[in-house]
Amino acid sequence: MLCRPEIADAEFRRTRLWEDDLWRLSAVLQGPVPGFAHLEPKRHIPFVTDLDGPEAATFGPVLARVTAALRDAAGAEKTYVYVFGDRVPHLHLNLAPHRDGDALRGGPGLLEPGVEPAPAETHERVAAAARDVLAGFDPSG
Repeated sequence: MLCRPEIADAEFRRTRLWEDDLWRLSAVLQGPVPGFAHLEPKRHIPFVTDLDGPEAATFGPVLARVTAALRDAAGAEKTYVYVFGDRVPHLHLNLAPHRDGDALRGGPGLLEPGVEPAPAETHERVAAAARDVLAGFDPSG
């Protein structure tokens, strides 16, 4: 699904925040974590252990910039980075802005049981703020 981003966008109700020739950052506009996003390479790379080439060379700067943008846009203290790959063999990083008292608990479980989704307006506001922060970002220089 992530190799065809239009399918993932529809499935997860995502909006594009930023992209360049190698990477794509998309926010999920539903659920309990405003600013929750997926960072994925445009080229098919199955797992983080397969990261190579120009994606490997730009991974650090891209990850640092987009996690900071999401943190600031969401008014969070930090951005958690989760890399799973069991079900979708296309590298994608789940990025989750976090502040004390929100739905995230880190570690096992990730979300507090029974947590309610954040309002759609909050998701839209955080996505727009992150998009603005990343406008013009070019990790290659």
